[in-house]
Amino acid sequence: MTKPGKFSIQLSGTFILLSIIISTLLAFSVGWISRLVLLTSAGINPFHTDSTAVALREASSSSSSAIDAILDDASSRGMSGKDVIKQLPAPKVLAGKQVPYTTYTSKSFPNEGTSTSNTLHIDRTVPLYISAQSKKAFDGGPDFRSDTKKSTGDDKGWKPLNADPPCDACSRGKEKKNELSTTTEGEEDSAEASSINDDGHNDDSDGLHLPAGQHLLVDIKDVDSEFLNSEERLASAMIDLTNESKLTLLSYHCHSLVPIGVSCAGVLLESHVAFHTWPLEGVITLDLFTCGGGKLVPLMPLIERLFSVKQTPSEGENEEDIPEPTLLWAHKLRGFREGFAPGYVRTSNPLDEGLGWSVLGRLDFDMKRPLLSTKTAFQHVDIYEVLDPDHRDLESYQMSLSNTDGAYESMHPELFIPNKILFLDGVQQSTLYGDAPYHESIVHPAMFTHENPKRVAIIGGGEGATLREALKHNTVEKAVMIEIDEDVVQLSREYLKEWSDCSNLVGSANDCFEDPRAEVRYEDATQYFISGFPTDEAVNGSDKFDVIVMDSLDPNVKISYAVDLYSNDAYIESLYNGLTESGILVIQLGESNTDDDPADEVGKFENRAIIKEKLKEVGFKSMHIYTEEHCEFQWPWTIL
Repeated sequence: MTKPGKFSIQLSGTFILLSIIISTLLAFSVGWISRLVLLTSAGINPFHTDSTAVALREASSSSSSAIDAILDDASSRGMSGKDVIKQLPAPKVLAGKQVPYTTYTSKSFPNEGTSTSNTLHIDRTVPLYISAQSKKAFDGGPDFRSDTKKSTGDDKGWKPLNADPPCDACSRGKEKKNELSTTTEGEEDSAEASSINDDGHNDDSDGLHLPAGQHLLVDIKDVDSEFLNSEERLASAMIDLTNESKLTLLSYHCHSLVPIGVSCAGVLLESHVAFHTWPLEGVITLDLFTCGGGKLVPLMPLIERLFSVKQTPSEGENEEDIPEPTLLWAHKLRGFREGFAPGYVRTSNPLDEGLGWSVLGRLDFDMKRPLLSTKTAFQHVDIYEVLDPDHRDLESYQMSLSNTDGAYESMHPELFIPNKILFLDGVQQSTLYGDAPYHESIVHPAMFTHENPKRVAIIGGGEGATLREALKHNTVEKAVMIEIDEDVVQLSREYLKEWSDCSNLVGSANDCFEDPRAEVRYEDATQYFISGFPTDEAVNGSDKFDVIVMDSLDPNVKISYAVDLYSNDAYIESLYNGLTESGILVIQLGESNTDDDPADEVGKFENRAIIKEKLKEVGFKSMHIYTEEHCEFQWPWTIL
């Protein structure tokens, strides 16, 4: 009981707790509203802060002024209370292109992770204006001829490919035919037949839309950070890429991300192009997909020129210390061709053969560069230079190119050079790393077995390496090489000089083809032997060969010329007639069998079984088969 004149209040714990919570919430609300009022009156967006940018700056190990400037710009974008207006370029109708009208549907979602969002559509005002001036109905494309001037930009080491860009990508956007050009009916039929398995196998000018295309994937690092964070510069590069490659960009959509980075996606008449950037890391990834037969690989120099922007050195930084951008890329065929394109044969398309899956389709090469892609009168020829990280690494190769004193790599650059790979019709024929193992194994066992090999015949071997190995034997007085495709020889002498290098042979020439003992004949080897050695009695003994090396197409290649090499009775008999009494015939028989392979007679190596049987029939007394496992093919190689 309390004393008179005094009183007490009893409060429950719940009441005290609620009072504290309500007071705290009330104080927080008043402060938050006051902050909104103050920041809004100052023209600052109160819902964005530069805390992310500050955190990124603190986390970044780089002190580059360029990155600091980017982060400052990102902070200002995020804190601005006004929309950022970007003046991005609009795609335009290309000269000579017929572009149909399309419907556009989009759905945008609010996202606080982006600071700007822009969508631009193809600009048809120029062709519409020209159509109005000429009083002609607008057909979707301008009524004038395209500029035929080619880009003369720096190719950064890429060799130009003898191939046109994908201007015939899809019938939905075809170039107008040149009214001045004329083609006879026979020429049209021939062109149509040759294009079925050529680069234009997806050309759907006949109204057939094939469910197939090509996909180019590109990853680039050590790229300038300011370029990677500039929506305007990236959009311009994308438009230049589509314009110079004669693709049609219908529209594109770009987002500048908060705090930094850009993502863009463009809708092509032929399909799509898209990329994403990481400015702090100096990385951009890009992919380009087109439906059509035009090659995408020839666009790689253009992509490198437009997107591989070297980093800008910061204050006090030596430009020589700035690394060159590193580019990784892969090309893949997509969709379905067989069953949809009449007459299409997968093995007749180089991109569908070993070239496609062993080189073009791989994204893990440290370096991949086409040195040559062309077509001779007989076949496609492709030469690539690659650095496979399983065998060589890019850092060691770059060190071998430097003049660093005492560095092992610079003292022995020959140990770190990239590999070169030769493809004929998409099938791998030879590599720089496997040159010696393969060509030594096909030549020397027979040459050492023969007691005194003076005359040697080589069937095929256009690279010159088989000739090189034969000329190493000082007993050789005459080496006759019969190659049907002269262009392969000349291209090999230019791009594969190591294969025909005889500079270390005493008494020889620097180029094996110039050796006085060498005779190169550009003709069909089957006809050469059939006409020269029809019967054993009709041949002058002095013209016969001690060793014949058949280094030609693989027995599983399904073309008429290759089939003749392994199954023509008259030809095989002429080989026997062309040998001396103790003569030796050497034949490369393709990849070795595995435990899972069927017998040659019922498998893909039917021609291998045929020639072994026919060799017995014509009179060869003994046959020996051995394999070589270091020739850099996918499988050990069989030699008879």
